[in-house]
Amino acid sequence: MDDNKTVFRYDARGRSFKRVALFLIALAFILAVFGIFWISTLFK
Repeated sequence: MDDNKTVFRYDARGRSFKRVALFLIALAFILAVFGIFWISTLFK
């Protein structure tokens, strides 16, 4: 458990945190696009 916490703390300061954040934002955007497409097909 201790090793994982230290690794996470190190990652949170580094570039990997920004990379993960950008990945999550991109994933959310893709899901939003698919969600809008899916809703638009329901209302047709």
